[in-house]
Amino acid sequence: MNTTTLIELTAPQAVNGRRAAYQSLWLLVRLYHAARYEAATEVVRLAELRQQFTDARSLRMFISRAFRDFSRWGIQVGWGEDADSDPRFLNPDRRSQGPFWLPPAEADKIACVVDGAAATREDLLRFLNIRSKPVPAEAAGMPMPADFWMRYALAQQNLRQGQLLATMAEHAGADRNPGALAGFKDAARMAVSRSQHALAALGEAQVWRRLDDLEAARKTLSRLRRLLKEAGPDEGGYLDAMEQILTAWCAYSQRDVALTEALLAAMRDIEPRASVVRYHPRIRFEWHNLMALVRRAHALNDRNSPVRQQAASESMAHFASALDAAFEIGSFDAAQQVAANVGMATWLFASEGLVPGTDAMGARPEALRWLLLSEWLSQRSGTSGQSAWNAIYLMRIARGHCDAGERPSLPAFRAQQPLQPADMAGYLDASADFRIGMPPVSDWLSLADRLLSAQQQGDSRYSLLQRCGCRLEHAWYATHAGELGPASRSLATLAAEIAGLPPSDKAFFQGMLRRFPAEVS
Repeated sequence: MNTTTLIELTAPQAVNGRRAAYQSLWLLVRLYHAARYEAATEVVRLAELRQQFTDARSLRMFISRAFRDFSRWGIQVGWGEDADSDPRFLNPDRRSQGPFWLPPAEADKIACVVDGAAATREDLLRFLNIRSKPVPAEAAGMPMPADFWMRYALAQQNLRQGQLLATMAEHAGADRNPGALAGFKDAARMAVSRSQHALAALGEAQVWRRLDDLEAARKTLSRLRRLLKEAGPDEGGYLDAMEQILTAWCAYSQRDVALTEALLAAMRDIEPRASVVRYHPRIRFEWHNLMALVRRAHALNDRNSPVRQQAASESMAHFASALDAAFEIGSFDAAQQVAANVGMATWLFASEGLVPGTDAMGARPEALRWLLLSEWLSQRSGTSGQSAWNAIYLMRIARGHCDAGERPSLPAFRAQQPLQPADMAGYLDASADFRIGMPPVSDWLSLADRLLSAQQQGDSRYSLLQRCGCRLEHAWYATHAGELGPASRSLATLAAEIAGLPPSDKAFFQGMLRRFPAEVS
């Protein structure tokens, strides 16, 4: 049972009957008031402390003294943007930067009184003596500092290039790249407005999702939601919509297709988000691209559904809208994502008999054209290295007609004849201009080796699903080439890694593991 901390607000102020420093007590009561009466603004920022204590010589000393008093009073106060954190595990080196918040359980331990009687909200406000509203978070000072935007721009560039985490420098650390995650965190520390804090939180959430850390992504999105609650009704339309998009992506990453579709449908149907989806091209791209993947999942997985072909058609329509929006905003990076998805969907739908008048072999040339367009766009979008998805998709389509059944003999497996890189010329004469974006590929095994080497050396960072895809293709082409040792090692790694995948993805790879000869299984 929690012990009550009794705060007497009348002078001389006291905590549990003992005199208390006014500044420390003011901050605690301010945090208590925020936790009790300001659900949408439960953090107290440094700007408010500076305004209330203009004569404080050192805000850092003020904060340190206050936290010593909090500890003596048995109250745990948190700091930083993530108000869901446990204050016991926060880094005190960052404490002086704020903002500050009081966990609900700690607020429940506090009782404020005036002459022994329970204090009302009016009593709390009189004690706090807030002389004026804090300076609006969006008011820019003079001069307006560039630090945030410099750090944010670098973090965005790192995110676009896939440099998510810090890389080690080759020589004495001079050229060390901090990576997108550290960049967005640094930007958050430099932020001087609510909108800047929200932009940094959005960037960080995007990185966590790309890193497959969905729990961290959701916590960061929760922080972004709190920041957006502080905004007025006309603020943050783009950020609010992106928060919903990322929440839907987290659901899709766990293959919760029903939740993903429900979140997207609500965005489309309910104002004001519906207007943002219609009129903001970036949001329109994100919405249609993800909805296309949702409809693709229905077409491929709902095998007993009479409307599979309709779902496939709707998926392609959403991809077309996403591609329109990607070029409207002039983003080759966005466009290459859609092109890759269209290429793979074209081949998958034909393989499932969902494209009238053609089959997988007939659809293969068009699927390959889309993938080469995607790679061409990727090479010109400022991203670093070859797209892992494009390479995986190319290798998978090249062997797509090969099927020696479960546990085939090694000779039967090696007798299969996948399409070779050199054979592409016959399929792609109309797309010759786009082949210049492709790194030279002598054979598929060399490409798979290149992808694995980039991952192992830290030049590229792949998601869990991409790593599993790379391992599968490497194992297939290594087995086909008779390199059984490397193939066995890739299969062993794949078998261990698929444990972290959603059930539907895991089932796909488990099925593929059974299609290798016993010599490498």
